This record gives sequence, structure tokens and C-alpha cells, in this order.
Amino acid sequence: MGLASLARLIIPPTLLLCCLCLRDVAIAGEFGDVELSAYTLGAWPRDVDIFNQGTTVPASIQEGFGAGLKLGLFPAALNRMVGLELDSNMHGAALSFPNIANGRDNETGRSNLLVINTTFNLILRYPGEKVRPYVGFGIGWSHGTLLNPNIAGRDDKDFDTARAFTHQFLGGAQVILSPHLQLFNTRQTVAIFLFGEYRYLSSDYHWEGVAIDFRTHYGLVGAGLRF
Repeated sequence: MGLASLARLIIPPTLLLCCLCLRDVAIAGEFGDVELSAYTLGAWPRDVDIFNQGTTVPASIQEGFGAGLKLGLFPAALNRMVGLELDSNMHGAALSFPNIANGRDNETGRSNLLVINTTFNLILRYPGEKVRPYVGFGIGWSHGTLLNPNIAGRDDKDFDTARAFTHQFLGGAQVILSPHLQLFNTRQTVAIFLFGEYRYLSSDYHWEGVAIDFRTHYGLVGAGLRF
């Protein structure tokens, strides 16, 4: 049941990215730049207060690691300087906090945390030949899932998922390695690039009897193709 639910969250954004990529490769030459990339990420969440069954206490959130995909469209009509990205990623984390709800003492609430984000990012970049710095802003949806929670006073299950609106700020740079690589013995050429990126993301999760304002720093490194 848990795996099926997680699959329903992960598979649709991934399929959408792939379908859009296949369609857009064919029109890339006349439309502008179409970019498909994959990355790994590190997450460094801020320690914030958590609401637990009527009490508010400080929580500790451990850093985590994950991966993601993104598809970017940069129209020639906008000089390839302004574009839109569809981005989907997931990563793990863990949280712990003093559980003093309902008069308890010296107890600790714990849970692993799985975060899945899907956002649309507006990107502004400088279209240099070798290096392309950029900044952006994104909005979308985030799923925060408590995995195997151990929180006394709750009717804990194997997992509990909360869906939330999310927004993020980002900045980074691409480094083009190969600007004109021929694709599969056709006239289509692609550019290969590496990139590094920083993000700051905000989501407010509300589970059964538990809520937290999730704030995290992300560091990304990845590679991609520009058609």
C-alpha cells in the first residue's frame, strides 16, 4: 500500500517530463532551446518549531539526499533568456522533537521524512556560449510523508502523507561541455552541459495532529542535454 501510493506520486511527473521531451525535441530547432537534465541534491533543512497534538516544541530535522529531473523550454522569441522549467525531485530526511503532549515527560517523537516536490520554475538567464548563469522562482506542490513515525499519542500508521503548496527561489550556472554533438547520425545536434544550483524552498505540512513549516536549503549538481 505504501509503495503503491508513493508510485502514484512519483510516476506521473516523470512520465510527463519524458512525453514533453520527446515531443519538444522534434520542434526544438524552430522553437528555441529545449533542455532535459538530471541531478542529485543535498537538503539542509532548518530546525523549526513543530506543532504536536496541542503543543509547540522545537524540532530537529536532519539533512538528506535525493535526485530529480527537469525539463526547460527557452523560446527563441525571448532570445533564449527567459524560460519555463518543469521540475520534479524527491529526497529523504528525519525529524525528532520532545513529545510533551498530553502531560508526557522525557519522551521523544521521531519519524523519517520523504519529501517529493513538483514545481514550475520561471528562469531568467544570460545565454553565454560557455557559461550560463541564471536565477529563478518556482511554485508548485510538495508531498511530505512521515515514514514509520513513532509519536506517542498519535494513531501512528506506516506512513502519513500531507500535500502542501510550495514555492522556491533558485540560482545557479551551466557550463557547456560540448556545444554541437551530433545525435544518432541525424542532422539534430545537442549540447551537453553540467550545472550547479542553490535553492531555498518553503512548504507547510499538516498531518494528523502534527504540523510543521518546512524550510530547507538545497544544493544541486547535475548534467543535461540542450536540443
